[in-house]
Amino acid sequence: MWKSQTMHLTTRHLGVGGRLRCEALTPSLASGYLVKLASRRMYDMDRAARYEADLQASQSQASQQARIPGAHEDARGPQGPVASPKERTREARRVRRRKVAPAGEGLPRGVRIRHTKEIRGLLERGKRERTAGLDVFFAPSPASRSRLGLIVPKYGRRIVDRNKLKRRLRELGRREVLPALDARGVPWDVLFRARPRAYGADFEELAGDVRGALEVICSAES
Repeated sequence: MWKSQTMHLTTRHLGVGGRLRCEALTPSLASGYLVKLASRRMYDMDRAARYEADLQASQSQASQQARIPGAHEDARGPQGPVASPKERTREARRVRRRKVAPAGEGLPRGVRIRHTKEIRGLLERGKRERTAGLDVFFAPSPASRSRLGLIVPKYGRRIVDRNKLKRRLRELGRREVLPALDARGVPWDVLFRARPRAYGADFEELAGDVRGALEVICSAES
C-alpha cells in the first residue's frame, strides 16, 4: 500500500538555472527522504533536550547562589534582627542626647522641679535675676538638696529647637549650678525660664548667663 501511494508522489527541487523540476517520487527517493527527515527530527529533539538541561542547570545554580551566602558575608551582614525605622529614630535621639549629657551624667529625677505647684510657688515667692537670655528664679529649697527647674516656651520655634535648648539648660544646671550650691551646704531651688533671645545663643553664651545668675544666688546666701 505504501509502495502504491509513493508512486503517485512527486518531488520538486531546483534544477539548472534555478528552475523548478518535478520528478516522480520513487520508493528509493521516498526512503531517502524519510531517512533524512527522521535524522533531522532526532537532531532537533536532541538539541532541544540539551538546551533544556543547560537551562535547568543554570536556574539551579542561580537559586543556590541566592540562598547560600558567601563565607565573607557573615562578617559584614547584620547580626540578629534588623531594626525598624522607628527604633533607628529612637537610637539616633539617644545618641544626640549622649553628646550633650554622657551616659550616667544626666540630671537625676530627684533634683528636678517637675510639679506645676512647685514651679508656680517658685515664680511667686522666689527672687529673680534677669540675663540676656534667661529669667532665673531662686529660693531656699524645702528639700534636702538643691533642685533645678526649666520653663522653655516655644515662642513660635520648632519643637526640635525647643528640646535642644532644654537639653543645654539642663546640662548647664547639672555642671554649673547644682555642684556649686551643694558645695555651700544650703539647698536652693533654681528655675530657668528661657527668653526669646536664648534660642539664638550658643552654648557658651548660655553658660555665661548661668554663671552670672549663679553669682547672684551665691551672694544672696550671705
